[in-house]
Amino acid sequence: MADEVEERDTMVHALREEPGSYTIALEDETEITYAIRPTGDGFTAGWDVTGLRSSGKRHEKTFASYADALRYLERNFDAPFSPQES
Repeated sequence: MADEVEERDTMVHALREEPGSYTIALEDETEITYAIRPTGDGFTAGWDVTGLRSSGKRHEKTFASYADALRYLERNFDAPFSPQES
């Protein structure tokens, strides 16, 4: 649990300092990339799961501000790990 909190905090800090994406490599060679990108009317935040054992999960949601997009990723940091997420 402490490692997940530390990783989440690192992701939030990294995306605050350097907008774009942040990738986590898991032990089973799965990678989760959290990203925020500008769109015509705001920002899109989401994640993409890739790797040998992944099902190719991808998720995106649009926000009016970068701060809202980052807050969404922070609050939903664990969502890519959930088998229900599509």
